[in-house]
This record gives sequence, C-alpha cells and structure tokens, in this order.
Amino acid sequence: MNESSSLIQVAAAIIRDDERILLAKRPLDKHQGGKWEFPGGKVDTNELAVEALKRECEEELGIEISSPCLYEVIDHDYGDKHVRISFYTVERFTGEPEGKEGQEVKWFSLHQLSSLEFPQANQHVVARLLS
Repeated sequence: MNESSSLIQVAAAIIRDDERILLAKRPLDKHQGGKWEFPGGKVDTNELAVEALKRECEEELGIEISSPCLYEVIDHDYGDKHVRISFYTVERFTGEPEGKEGQEVKWFSLHQLSSLEFPQANQHVVARLLS
C-alpha cells in the first residue's frame, strides 16, 4: 500500500442461484464506474464484514441473505485507494433482488462472466469461479 492511498474495507456477495451469479453495474460517476461487480459495499467503523454484507444486500438489493460463507479476502492497490474485499458466497436469500439505488442488477451464467468487464480487485475471484 503506498503512502497516499487509504485502506477501504469492503464486503461483497457472490450470490448464486443454481449456475447463475448476480452482479451489479457500478454507477458511471463512481471509481471503476460502468464495470460489473459483486454486490456489496463499505464496512463501517466497528462493523464486521459479514454484518456489512447483510446490511448492504438489504439496502442495495432488497434481499435478506442467509448463511454467508467467507470465500476469499483480496487486497488490491489502485494507487489512489487500497481496498480489502471480503468476498462471501451466498446461496440462500429471501426477496427478489433489484437495484434499490438505481444500479443495474442482472443474473449471469458462469460462462458469461469471462466476457464482462470487472474492477481489477474482482478479477482473481472471477478467474477462480471460472476454473
């Protein structure tokens, strides 16, 4: 991590439904805007990553997740910011996912992931899911 970047803790959900993965498109005005990502968001001070994941899925997607399982933690330095993303698999949830904050949300089959553009911090997880 370089001195000018700050660490941002993030929790992200790999939401699976049979052989599909739910992704959200980052708003164009945000860092890495226009790219597909695993839904989630920043971990607040004094909040556990899994708590942030549950909160973000409810706020952003309108779903209540059950039994998230830690998949992998990735550190990535973009130069201007350093992110530590805790990825969780989610196979059980209640509600119908929708973009509560205006973001595009869509189900993709696993083989479609290789044709999508992801933020660099997500690419290792995408490659692992495809292997």
